[in-house]
Order: sequence, then C-alpha cells, then structure tokens
Amino acid sequence: MPLLGHLLGLLMFIVSTISHHSCRPDKIRKIILAGSDVLRYNFTYGAQEQNIRLMKKAMKIKEDLNSSVKFLADLPSPRVGLGDFSPKNFAVKAGQKLIFRSAVASPNCHKFVPVDVAKLGEKTYAEQTIFLGDGEVAIQVIEIINDETIRVRVLNNGHLEAHRGFYLNQALDKDAFLSACKNLIKKLARFKPHYLALSYIDEEINAELLNWMPKNWRPKIVVKIENQAGIDNCVKICQNNAYYALMLDRGELGVNLPFERLGVLQKEVTALAKKHGKPVMVSTQILESTINNYIPNRSDILDLTNLVLDEVDGIMLCRETDIGTRPAYAISIAKKIIVETEKHK
Repeated sequence: MPLLGHLLGLLMFIVSTISHHSCRPDKIRKIILAGSDVLRYNFTYGAQEQNIRLMKKAMKIKEDLNSSVKFLADLPSPRVGLGDFSPKNFAVKAGQKLIFRSAVASPNCHKFVPVDVAKLGEKTYAEQTIFLGDGEVAIQVIEIINDETIRVRVLNNGHLEAHRGFYLNQALDKDAFLSACKNLIKKLARFKPHYLALSYIDEEINAELLNWMPKNWRPKIVVKIENQAGIDNCVKICQNNAYYALMLDRGELGVNLPFERLGVLQKEVTALAKKHGKPVMVSTQILESTINNYIPNRSDILDLTNLVLDEVDGIMLCRETDIGTRPAYAISIAKKIIVETEKHK
C-alpha cells in the first residue's frame, strides 16, 4: 500500500470503503480530511458503472483538496449474492419461513427473496445450513420446491441486506469468473486506480488475470486471502513478486472456513507476510460498533490494539465508512487507538 501513514510517522494505514451510501461529496471530503490513506470501491456489490462513476467523482474531489489519497478497486469475489430488493434492509426472525428464488430482484421479500444464481434448487439440499452476509443470519433449507425455488427456516433474528453474500459450496465457473473480471479490468483501465484487489483462486486463474492486465495500467496488486486455497498457498503468494500486498478478508474467511479458526489464521497469515516482507492489511468488522456507538465496543478496541501490536500494516474499514452515518468519526477513532498503542510497542 502507499504506507502513507508510515511515511508520516503515523504507522498503520487506513483504507475506507466507499459506496452509494457514503458517496456524497461532503462525506468524501470528510473521509479524506479525517486521514484515510486509500478509498476502496467494492465491485462485489452494486452496479459496475455506478461504482466507476463514484470513483471518478471522488478523484475530482481529491484533486480539489490537493490530497495524496489513493484509490483501490476491489474485484468481485467468486461467491453468490442476494439480488436486489426494497427496502434494502429486511428484518427476519428466528423460526420464520421464507421463499428464496433464483432472480436478480424481488418486488417483495415476503413473496420471495432473490438469489442471483441460476437453478438455486439444484444447488441446495434439504437441511442444508446457509450463511448470509458475513454470517449475521443463517437459514436452513426445509424444502426444494423446484429447480429455481427453495423454502427455508430462519435460524436467528437479524436483517437481510440486498446484494450481500449467500454462501453456497458450489464449484466455480472459471470461464464466467475470468470473463467478468477481464471486462471490469478493461473499464477500470480508463481511470487507473492505484491498487487492484483480486481474490486468490488458484495459480492458473490468478496468473491468467495478471498476464491479461493492459499495458497502459499497472496497478499494485493486492491479493485477497478469503478461502482455504488462499490459506494453503499463503507462502507462494508471499513469494510472488507480482503481488504487492495481502489482504486478510475476515468476512469471507469467517463463513468459508470454521469461524473458530479465524483468530489463529489471522496470526499465522500476518506472521508469514511479515517474514516475507509483504505488506498485510486486515479487513472486516474492525470498528463496526462505531456505526451506532460513541465509544466502540471493548472487543473492537482490543482487536485493533492487537492488530497494531502484531505489526499489521493496515486496516480496511468496510461498513464503518460504507453504511455508517459517521465515517470520519470511525477513522478518527481508529487513529486514536493506533497512535496510543504505538506508544507502548
């Protein structure tokens, strides 16, 4: 990463996620002025053209502020997501029964919840447990109605959010995944964001994407560790000079792998990255309690403190700056904890 914080003696850098929730010019200015080093645009969510427009507008704000903030385009992860629906946040209760159907959108989630994948009924089975979002909600399949439709029971109180993860253990369609990534890279090359984040799938797929990069745009590549393949190949990834930095995606890892392993995996990946001289950042639920709280949850404070003590190079704020109404406040809290912890290293 730019390690801007390192250059200024502030040490850990901060990446802030931007979406249509946080794209107002006044919010972007506040996020930049609060000290975010990188603005991240997550192409797993939302329309590609919308995210590109938001990035272009933020680049103009950067120029107006004469800021050194950098831009990161995060390519889609290879997972299924919910479709679009309104309202975007749909409350559910434990024991509630719902219909989920293959569709890109739904007019009413009480009728059916859309899942953006073909033949949902063929890809699921009775009594299967499926995690939604970052695992905030779990559902259990109770009936396969047809090839496209299933009936489920909600296992806990929570909220469904449009476009968030719907975690099926299904084989990756490599051709479709590569085609989607290449088309997006072609569009992004017009705007040349400084960094490009891509999922680690396997050596063949990642090499093809790297070799396909256009000659007129050479971003620094951040490889996302979000599944067992990324964990198993972490040493190879660290030794590959094509990759500039690692991003440990705790959101994906926490549902793709047994969640009880996450803490140990974070320590192991961080140690490997440091051993090989690769910058490493940690993503997801860093200071999510600041979305509503004035003082963060103590677990959030301790989490960030430990990241600093483990010499993680950077953090990625996701929902804190994406859907949160006070993104600049979340950044200021992160900086307070980072600076105070550094005094005691």
